Amino acid sequence: MTCAQAPAVSAWVRWLPASGLLAAVALALTGLISPPPPVAGAPAADIATYYARHHVGLEIESLADGVGVTLLVIFAATFHARVRTIPSLTAFIAAAILAACTLVEVAAFQALAFRPNPDPARAALLNDLQAFTFQVATFPTLLFLGAAGTAVLTSGALPRWLGLAAALAAGLQVVAWISFFAPSGIMAAGALPDIVSFAALLAWLITCSLGMLVVRPPSLVAEQIGHV
Repeated sequence: MTCAQAPAVSAWVRWLPASGLLAAVALALTGLISPPPPVAGAPAADIATYYARHHVGLEIESLADGVGVTLLVIFAATFHARVRTIPSLTAFIAAAILAACTLVEVAAFQALAFRPNPDPARAALLNDLQAFTFQVATFPTLLFLGAAGTAVLTSGALPRWLGLAAALAAGLQVVAWISFFAPSGIMAAGALPDIVSFAALLAWLITCSLGMLVVRPPSLVAEQIGHV
């Protein structure tokens, strides 16, 4: 590789943090294409009606979810490559676990959306499964945000406020655990607490992605200085 080729490779790598922004957009689409699914414990007839009515939109959402978590793992890998500490590695592993949880949720979601007229009892069981998988995903999300925040605060590789924002978003994941004990309703699994915690994750992904794009890594700065 010649010296003239090196800056082009670095410039390409520099745009990898945009995967966090794209992941947030893809995951946000899952709440915009179709109305939110019934919460855990909803009547079986309402669940069957919902999935029959929004069949096509839900299948598109399944694809958006899969693409979104794939981009999330890419972003986490890019974050670790930038920071290179044990907390950043922990964040990368947590992102992979979060992606696995989400794909299980997507599988249950797709199994419901696939059949035009799902059996009400089976629909209720699968809907509860995807709702509680969404709920359980707050655990790896907490680890991801907490580890990422720690990595930022201890490494100095990114602005300190990004670490504080990650800690705040991680705290909102704990608040969502109230849904484990709530009956069906606005506080149930898949309802308001989970939506707030999910929005906190997306907001931090967007913010951190933009921050990493603006703040150039020291290695790239040194390389550009060397070519002046």
